[in-house]
Amino acid sequence: MKIFREVSLADSLTVLNALFGFSAVAYAIYDFEKSFTFFYLALIADGIDGWTASKTEKSKIGRELDSLADAVSFGVYPSLVMFITDIHLFAFASLFLAFSILRLARFNVLSAESFLGIPTSVSAIAVTSLIRLGQPFEVLAISAVVLSILMVSDLQYPRLRGIYLAIPGVFLLLAIFYVEFCYVLLVSVTLYALYPVLESWRKR
Repeated sequence: MKIFREVSLADSLTVLNALFGFSAVAYAIYDFEKSFTFFYLALIADGIDGWTASKTEKSKIGRELDSLADAVSFGVYPSLVMFITDIHLFAFASLFLAFSILRLARFNVLSAESFLGIPTSVSAIAVTSLIRLGQPFEVLAISAVVLSILMVSDLQYPRLRGIYLAIPGVFLLLAIFYVEFCYVLLVSVTLYALYPVLESWRKR
């Protein structure tokens, strides 16, 4: 099985991301609240994976593997919890999933220092935070549409590195134990989503 020779440490963390994502999906059906814990762990694994990949030699399968894992954790899971929260959100959840996959596919064929379109992980944090905080149908529906559009937009978003990657990781760990930290996550996501606008205004 030659494939295992191609798997790097970063790739192993990517697989861990996918396994946490699958666990989140499974628990969403049987233990809704616990599913968020696995989702946050998937995000942390994804962040460590990205950091590790930047410090080590990239494997041939790393980029594709990363997008496949992200599709499970940050595409399927948030879409599923939207549907479980309110069956009438099915169309919006489907839109979110479809645009997540499109965003990830585009990422695979581009190579740049910045992201084109808001990352699926950021969109997933926004959706799950709103759900966990008990926001109504209208807020979830509008957010799903806006985030879906941002994912496939041509807006450029920065890659988070160093302390800017570590701080959100701390917030995610705290959100496992304290639902109130979902507000902190939402504020962080909102500021990141507004980055292109703020950057354009700064350069004037």
